[in-house]
Amino acid sequence: MASLAGRAFSYIARAAGNVNPIIVEKKKKQIVKDLRSMEPLFRHYFAPPGYTYEKTTANGVPAEVFRKKKDPSDNVVLFIHGGAYISRMMFYYRLLNRKLSKASGGGTVVQFDYRCAPEHLYPAALEDTVAVWDWLMKQGVKPENIVTVGDSAGGHLTVNLWMKLHELGKEMPRASVLMSPWLDMTAGGASYVENYGVDPVFGIKGASIAPEDVKTLLMKSSLYMWLGDHDRKDPYISPVFQEFDETYPPVFVTVGGDEMLLSDAKTLVEKLRGAGVHAELLIGDRMFHAYPVYQIFPEAKQAWKAICAFIRGQYNL
Repeated sequence: MASLAGRAFSYIARAAGNVNPIIVEKKKKQIVKDLRSMEPLFRHYFAPPGYTYEKTTANGVPAEVFRKKKDPSDNVVLFIHGGAYISRMMFYYRLLNRKLSKASGGGTVVQFDYRCAPEHLYPAALEDTVAVWDWLMKQGVKPENIVTVGDSAGGHLTVNLWMKLHELGKEMPRASVLMSPWLDMTAGGASYVENYGVDPVFGIKGASIAPEDVKTLLMKSSLYMWLGDHDRKDPYISPVFQEFDETYPPVFVTVGGDEMLLSDAKTLVEKLRGAGVHAELLIGDRMFHAYPVYQIFPEAKQAWKAICAFIRGQYNL
């Protein structure tokens, strides 16, 4: 049973953040405007005591570097934000910096603002992610010292980064953490139907709908504008169709039990395990999309405890 605070956040997500196509049309929501509405808030960020924070460019991509002042380790956490490939860097992701630095033994945290739709379509965001990775390599950072973390579309980008590095024959990151990764643009998983009536972000409360109708409905959603006219079954578009092997990095995946994207996470973990890759899955009971990002209620705190334990373990700390 979800905590009272967890249920409250779920209610807020349903009231303010629901992006189901029917609700979007009924309320005359403007997806781009709504998803970017919080960007102007808290533009200025001041690092907590003991840390520095600076804005820079990484191979032309706007980036932010959060670093421990004294005795920083060589470890780096590369955080890739979500937002349906529409919204850009949000202030609340910066609130994760110290937690991630501590989990990596005093490591540096790098975040960046990749190009988003509708101005820029696939593969712009992936190109920017690879550019930032290459920038880290030029800084002398070793892949074995990097843990990548991504939520939602950022989880998709994290998996895309693995695939691109594999394709190019380059070293993978040491490990990855994915929060509610968005991996199936065909909406083919069972949870797209089973959780349609309970998902507070993508579904409609209490609704039941046939599988074929779910797909028809979702395919019209402007959330998919980022992929342009690309084939939805292309593994780079829908990584649930990718064939993995044992060279992929260990991964920790969290997902809400009420999410329509639950199948995305399950499918990825099953495929990675089948390929011999260490993959852990934490399903938050009655939880919603990317719930750990919000940190302050019990289920989110529990997820972060597990995430940080995974990161420490991967660094042998």
